[in-house]
Amino acid sequence: MGGWFVDIFVEYLFRVIVRATRLLLSRDWPVVMGTVLSAECPHSSYGCTMASIYYEYPIAGEKYGAVYGKPFILHDSGVEYAAQFVKGVDFKVRVKPGDPSTSVPCN
Repeated sequence: MGGWFVDIFVEYLFRVIVRATRLLLSRDWPVVMGTVLSAECPHSSYGCTMASIYYEYPIAGEKYGAVYGKPFILHDSGVEYAAQFVKGVDFKVRVKPGDPSTSVPCN
């Protein structure tokens, strides 16, 4: 059982580092408003819990969509986080210049 927790914790740390790196590398990208389409935090059969936020954002008259995942050690924390993202809520999204299909939520 202890090894299983270590695996989950290592995956969680890896995902946190990747997320922080993406935020750092996108800090100079233009910011647009994205709109939540849905959010969920299903039970994970293995690995750490991931809350998923599905969203869309407009660029030059076209709509783009993406999903943003945030890792959690505890499932209840992920459920609470996902519950904040109700359909239709707006939030800031950074969009890669020259490639509007690539985005990083600011939160």
